[in-house]
Amino acid sequence: MNRTFAEHTLRQTRNLDGLWDFAIDPQDMGQQLGWQSQFPAGHDRMHVPACWNNELPYYDYRGAAWYRTAVTLTEAQNLRVIFHAVLGFADVYWDGEHVAEHFGGYTPFEFIVKQAGAGVHEIIVRTDNRLDEQTLPYHAVDWFHYGGIIRSVELQALPEVYIEGIKTDYTQNEAGGIEAAFEVRLRSLGSDACTVPLQLLFDNEPTGTAQAAVNAGGQTTVTLTASIAKPRLWNIGEPELYSIYVRTGNDDLADRIGFRFVTTKHKRILLNGKELNLQGVNRHEEHPEWGFAFPQKLMMKDLAIIKELGCNAVRGSHYPPSRYWLDLMDENGLVYWSEIPIWGAHTPAAALGHPMVEERALTMMEEMIRRDYHHPSILFWSVHNEIDTRSQEAYKLSVALTGLVRRLDTSRLVSYATMHPLHDIVMPLFDIIGINKYYGWYEGATEGFAGMLEAFHARAESLGCGDTPVLMTEFGGAGIHGDTGWEPRLFSEDYQADILATCLRIFRNDPKLSGTFIWQFADIRGDLRSDRGYFRDRARSFNNKGLVNEYRKPKQAFRVVRDIYRGDRYPL
Repeated sequence: MNRTFAEHTLRQTRNLDGLWDFAIDPQDMGQQLGWQSQFPAGHDRMHVPACWNNELPYYDYRGAAWYRTAVTLTEAQNLRVIFHAVLGFADVYWDGEHVAEHFGGYTPFEFIVKQAGAGVHEIIVRTDNRLDEQTLPYHAVDWFHYGGIIRSVELQALPEVYIEGIKTDYTQNEAGGIEAAFEVRLRSLGSDACTVPLQLLFDNEPTGTAQAAVNAGGQTTVTLTASIAKPRLWNIGEPELYSIYVRTGNDDLADRIGFRFVTTKHKRILLNGKELNLQGVNRHEEHPEWGFAFPQKLMMKDLAIIKELGCNAVRGSHYPPSRYWLDLMDENGLVYWSEIPIWGAHTPAAALGHPMVEERALTMMEEMIRRDYHHPSILFWSVHNEIDTRSQEAYKLSVALTGLVRRLDTSRLVSYATMHPLHDIVMPLFDIIGINKYYGWYEGATEGFAGMLEAFHARAESLGCGDTPVLMTEFGGAGIHGDTGWEPRLFSEDYQADILATCLRIFRNDPKLSGTFIWQFADIRGDLRSDRGYFRDRARSFNNKGLVNEYRKPKQAFRVVRDIYRGDRYPL
């Protein structure tokens, strides 16, 4: 399953995961040579989902690559094929015909084939994981940009009228109850207009019915409503969830939702009217054996370690995660900060102003919000990380992105993370300000945070942001697992632990901060190359700032942070 629960009971679905034919295309000649209809001889095999950069022959390969698989049908069917994530650029061909394209890498895309005939059909995919000045992320990015079909490929058999999706909005009435509206989208693949019965079960109880008229080849939206007099609100550590089940005569769709209300007041974040103090980590969905094709079993292990640490929040760094991970956040009552892959520490301001960059950023933002709208754990939509927020280009991009988010979703807070807190000009646009700073590692002594924060608070007040909540979204230092000694040396576990202990004491004594996200949960593979000078401080070719190493073995810093977050040794 792609979720922790089944989305369909009536609709026939299956994953196309497994071994696909695979060929790299280093000269990028495959399309000219007709690989989309005649796959090259002498090809390799590659598992789907997987990252090719975890396989020995392709460890450092960047460029175009091709995949092929066969689909056998015993009868003519309407088909929907969903690619849950393909890294970078993707072009998809069905029996030699181009049927889909996508840029992004972390959100799904799909195509539909009407009345595909019985027999064997061929899916061929061209992918390309190369980065440049207009890709998101930018080509100088502080993680390894893998290539491949990194999440499952799903095949669905569709009836003539199928349920395309559901979107739930809700408000709280004066008595404290919930008024919910369920917007169900239906689409027709047939050649005749028709009417289909529609039924909604909410929390396993019949809630509403309708007769939905759908034009031939058209789409319609039906809204059903429900009132919940005494709602169970989703909260940290109290993950109250409700099931949603929509059914037509021969199609269905299941989802979940949790009701909660997030607001801000006087520099504080309020969840259901109560003040939040977030204790979190930054987590990349990456592992040295699987790259970004992260197994669900390992998600369970990451979750267990994060809960053991005493966290109540996770920041997704720096792209939308698997929906399975978000389901786990929902089910365990952890807050999630979700963002798109605009990582900008080495991105020049001029690149931020390119129309293609803005267009791609807006598309990524919309795709993430539409996919993850029902996840109650997500309290923050973050639009960018560490871009040059001193520049007018960043301001213009921020206006476009924050405007889009607020048009699509008013139930969450709009956030970002800045590495220029004392010169930032975009902070008045946001509901939440995140600060990324590395005193004790990239600049000065760790104690420098106190003076920086005092200056920042004054600047925020001068810009009219005195009441905007502030989170420390990145801080820390590298520690190589097993490097310990009598003194805290750079790159030792001792030094890393000292940095974090000092940081957390400073931050937890600042009443104007609403929480912390330590950089980072686990060590990750870096993008080091001999032909350029980026990230030369990455020993072992890893970003070693994890509280655990890449194989989830704890460092001294893990135990120090656990004691602080859980209040065992360093109470406020």
